[in-house]
Amino acid sequence: MVAKNMYVKGRSGWFSDRSICYLASGKPVLAQDTGWRSIHSYTDGLLWFSCLEEAVEGVAHINADYERHATAAREIAETCFESDKVLTRLLHRLGLA
Repeated sequence: MVAKNMYVKGRSGWFSDRSICYLASGKPVLAQDTGWRSIHSYTDGLLWFSCLEEAVEGVAHINADYERHATAAREIAETCFESDKVLTRLLHRLGLA
């Protein structure tokens, strides 16, 4: 995932919904760092890059053990992005649950 420059420079923590779909389908994601890495720094399934060299290393890392990264990707989706968990946290923060 390559992010728009405003997300990278702004360090907003933006993360693509398309990347979440890839994770949910068991596809590893190599994502440009937008500040999310400071919150979650996964080593399997979801990897980050800030420069071309890191992107190349990330591809090699994923390809070295694709099955491990695929399994980890699905686990990340279930742990961090599963709708019941996300919506429950949102409703609590809004004081509606």
